[in-house]
Amino acid sequence: MRNFHLHKIDRVLNHCFGDTGWIIIFFLGLLLPTTITGRTPTQRHCMGNGNYCAFGQGANIESIFGPGYSSPSYLQLMITGNDSTVSSRMRGTAIWQHYIYKDGEIIAEFTDFVDSQAAVFVRTVNCHAEFSVDLNIVEDTKITIVENFHTSQTEESSSLLIYNDRGLYIYGNYPYPYEQFQHILTKGNATLVKKENRGYSLHITPGKSEIFLMGGASFHECEENIHLVMDNPVASLFNRTKDYWLEYTKRRYDFEKLIPNDLTNRKEIIDQIDNVAIILKTQQATQGAVIAGHAYHLGYVRDQYGVSRGFLAMGYFEEARKILHFYWNIWKDFGYIRNAQAIGVPGIFHQHENDEVEITGYLIIQAFDYLKKTKDTAFVRDIFPMLEWAWLVQKKNLVKGMLPFNGDETYVAGGILPRSTLNDGSAEATLLFIESGSNLLSFIEENQLWNAAAIKSNRAVIESTKAAFHNNFISNNQIMANNPSRMTIEEMPAFRHGFCAGSHGVVETRKDENGNYLCPKCIAEGLTLPRIERKVYFLPSLALTPEYFDSKLISTEILKHNLSLIKENYLRKGQVSSREDSNITIGYEYGFFLYALTKSRDKLAGKIVADMMSVVDETGAWVEYYHNGVPMGCNYRPWESAINIDAIILYSLNYGTDI
Repeated sequence: MRNFHLHKIDRVLNHCFGDTGWIIIFFLGLLLPTTITGRTPTQRHCMGNGNYCAFGQGANIESIFGPGYSSPSYLQLMITGNDSTVSSRMRGTAIWQHYIYKDGEIIAEFTDFVDSQAAVFVRTVNCHAEFSVDLNIVEDTKITIVENFHTSQTEESSSLLIYNDRGLYIYGNYPYPYEQFQHILTKGNATLVKKENRGYSLHITPGKSEIFLMGGASFHECEENIHLVMDNPVASLFNRTKDYWLEYTKRRYDFEKLIPNDLTNRKEIIDQIDNVAIILKTQQATQGAVIAGHAYHLGYVRDQYGVSRGFLAMGYFEEARKILHFYWNIWKDFGYIRNAQAIGVPGIFHQHENDEVEITGYLIIQAFDYLKKTKDTAFVRDIFPMLEWAWLVQKKNLVKGMLPFNGDETYVAGGILPRSTLNDGSAEATLLFIESGSNLLSFIEENQLWNAAAIKSNRAVIESTKAAFHNNFISNNQIMANNPSRMTIEEMPAFRHGFCAGSHGVVETRKDENGNYLCPKCIAEGLTLPRIERKVYFLPSLALTPEYFDSKLISTEILKHNLSLIKENYLRKGQVSSREDSNITIGYEYGFFLYALTKSRDKLAGKIVADMMSVVDETGAWVEYYHNGVPMGCNYRPWESAINIDAIILYSLNYGTDI
């Protein structure tokens, strides 16, 4: 299989780039190819340079957006006339190879990449039998299409300009406030064909072709990108992009030397580290934020905590620092951070319920994870005002020694906990409050940033919260996910911005007498709902969180007891799951479970590594959720992939040793 595909890719690159193709392949190597047998592959992969981003599904381009990662996608390229696709990523890069099949024969070979410097996606095509690519363009009054925008006098070409006159949505109901262009340009044997109802396709005949998708914030930028692709051979763009990615790959730790030779699945693990390194970097914007997958073009605080851990575990300190710098810039401009914020589009925030808790704890801990790895005290001192704010806003939400849930908390978003629990005490948010505060107070004291009285009073808050934690969240040696006694329905806030109980989205809401939060539409419709249930939920997987944060808050005996429950559940069901009665696995729970097993030197850790590797999809990624082991939700996910590879690296580097 591998030799067959090396031969085929050699042929592709020689057709596309000349005799240097075989040298390129030998130098880069390949991950094992993945066969996608359906017409529409389910999993996506990303190609991006921090400013321009494309998500592929096999050889289809499912979305493309930019300049700017927080911008809308309004164009797709969908292949017609084929019956299967085989795709491979070139090791150490975000360059993809695709083989298009029909009736068991290869009808075309593609090489895809986003240029390392410009807002340009490049596809080289070596065609053996004609086929078409449909251009799916969003139908909207804000979209204007200009045919034959650019034609070449010296070679055959087709051109189509798509203009977005502001207002398409980035995500949810957040409109993109700037003009934007996407420009399609072809060379060679790819001809633009107009179909009915504004439709277009590219008709590709045997021979060599080049297809370019170019983004622009202005006519001028479009013209610059046209000159770039018309004046430079595609090989030059390929080579500078290849060099960019190989330089990035060289900067990470040398796991070939670090991971023991006798580790089971050693090669697959090293390959998976390469997969995740590309997953994270392709989705990191030049501003530093990392989007949360193909569906979420925003910078989410919680997701980027896990991403930062992944970067740090692989030795990518610069990338981890840039995430914090992104938040520092947002905070300086607005004085707050929300659940998610647009990247490069000031003032767009995706606000959820209780955004002053949990994510703020992550933000502080992220800064001190970075400090521990890099000793970059000067940078952490620079961003200290933001960290100080993140502590103070958590503190004002403390009630009876408990913080509430953030509205985008994973267990809530995944339906494992009901949204009616959001104002309850949250074991996880409270633990993050304690750990983030302890880190921050130690830094403040070491660097003399507060007076002694302020340090003493804040330490007292931490100590009283610690002292109350056991009574608030431990029952019969089990960890309660929530504690409804934090406040009664009557004490809950009268208004909040968050999910409407009537399913009208994330909007302004008002509490009714039964504790349901209703939006103006619900109230206008006269919607009435029953009184919310006040119930305690036990999630054994919460026992994995303290190990992940290296917390000593909960006793070893209680953690061991809860870990044993998770192990029993796993051995009985054959899968990791948050609740005994649930068949849903949150994508990062594999990593949390492996962390706890590795730190306790449990022999089951090796089995969990094998399970984790078995659910890696054909693109090399972990996804948002699994239902009975089947991927669901958003795929090519940075957060889950980063947490899981962080745990696998911990396991691999400590294989056969005491931690």
